[in-house]
Amino acid sequence: MMDLPDQFKGTPAVAAVIVAAGLLAVSVSLPSSWRKARFDGTAQAARSTITPAPQPNSPLPAEADHPPVQPSDKAEAETWSDAEIIAALEECVRVLTPTGADLEVSKPIRNGQCGTPAPVLLKRVAGVAISPSALVNCRVAAKLHQWIEETVQPIAQEVLGASVSRIVTASGYMCRQRIGTSNDRLSEHSFANALDISAFVMTDGRSIEVLTGWGQTARDRQAQAKTGKPAGGDARPLRDVETADRTSTSEARFLRRMHEGACRIFGTVLGPEANEAHRNHLHLDLAARKRNAFCE
Repeated sequence: MMDLPDQFKGTPAVAAVIVAAGLLAVSVSLPSSWRKARFDGTAQAARSTITPAPQPNSPLPAEADHPPVQPSDKAEAETWSDAEIIAALEECVRVLTPTGADLEVSKPIRNGQCGTPAPVLLKRVAGVAISPSALVNCRVAAKLHQWIEETVQPIAQEVLGASVSRIVTASGYMCRQRIGTSNDRLSEHSFANALDISAFVMTDGRSIEVLTGWGQTARDRQAQAKTGKPAGGDARPLRDVETADRTSTSEARFLRRMHEGACRIFGTVLGPEANEAHRNHLHLDLAARKRNAFCE
């Protein structure tokens, strides 16, 4: 446990941790073994991801994981500068101190074009456990806190009569291209600027999974109308299977309203309606948008 100067004693835990990291950076000008390491977050990312739930056997569409975002004109550097790291840590203090989030400050990540100067391993936010812990930037952590407080918990209480106790994550930081596209654009996950969520565990023990709880998508209904058979590879005639529209269940209404609410907070929100690549999770990111969020 690092001792803090008197002026920081009594500071909320999240701020104390980040301030300590910032003070260390300033006082020693970031030791080269820490600042220059090309840490790619592989071990952290492995702990913060889970194997995605099985997806239908239909091929992935050509749509991108999320729509094109204009690349930065800034030339790629091998490491983050001291100024960039310190500025990022200062932003972490500003946006995360009010949240009281449970987190670990990680080393800067720089892996080619991927990375972020001040990632955090998020364990709990707004009283909700994040499992597995997710490696994200501080702005994502702060927006997740806002979404949980303003959207997730109120809707959970209204629709399900219980609160969310745990969010099951599918992916945080991961240096990769966007899913379902052949171009070389990087996913927002490559900048720790995105989080994928596969399920919500309630205080009453229920687990609401995106894959099984969302209900039929517009694609499913269109396919069903064309073939006379239920979507998802079921070969039986419609008369032999249950054809109820599961979009009216409480689980589906909960997931769809949370998705809608996320569109007022994040830059990109994708779910099962977007494409097959997102049938089993919600994708939330903070890609900059000129106007409204991109929401599907």
